[in-house]
Amino acid sequence: MAAPDFAITDFMSKLDALGSYAKRNRFTVEIIPPVSLVTDVPASQIEFLVKGVSFPSRSFGSTTYRRGGKFGLEVPYEVTEENVTITFLGTNDWKARKFWYDWHEHIQSNSSYNMQYYKKYIGTVTISVYNEESQEATSPTHKVTLHECWPKTIGAIELGWESTELVDFTIDIGYSWWTQEN
Repeated sequence: MAAPDFAITDFMSKLDALGSYAKRNRFTVEIIPPVSLVTDVPASQIEFLVKGVSFPSRSFGSTTYRRGGKFGLEVPYEVTEENVTITFLGTNDWKARKFWYDWHEHIQSNSSYNMQYYKKYIGTVTISVYNEESQEATSPTHKVTLHECWPKTIGAIELGWESTELVDFTIDIGYSWWTQEN
């Protein structure tokens, strides 16, 4: 049997029917910290400094189920949620980094070493993606919300005399679960 002819116009019309292709640079991140967080840096002041973000990944932990010793069948037994990494551009006032330091300090005080109660240190992060035609960030084509999230890691910043590159740093966000909207 002969393969069907490939036509670029057919491909493009099928792609257009799906809303065209998504671009990586059309996104926003909204950070809603815990209500009890005390900081002089509002999240709205640093959200525009997000250089990159990853959507959450989800995988199954699995085990081998054996029956009668004849064969093994791999079966899932739990869902594993991986951390989401957000990369921020650094500024000379270090406000973005200070915001995350304040949230870390809120989780566990550096002076008393007391841990905060879980419900008092969790927040929400929403990642929205927009199509190329959107001139304003009002109607995303895809939105993922990280529920009960908190900053797990504040990444290191490597400084050096030989580098003139811009400063950026990463934040790994832990969360309980995520939901999506299309």
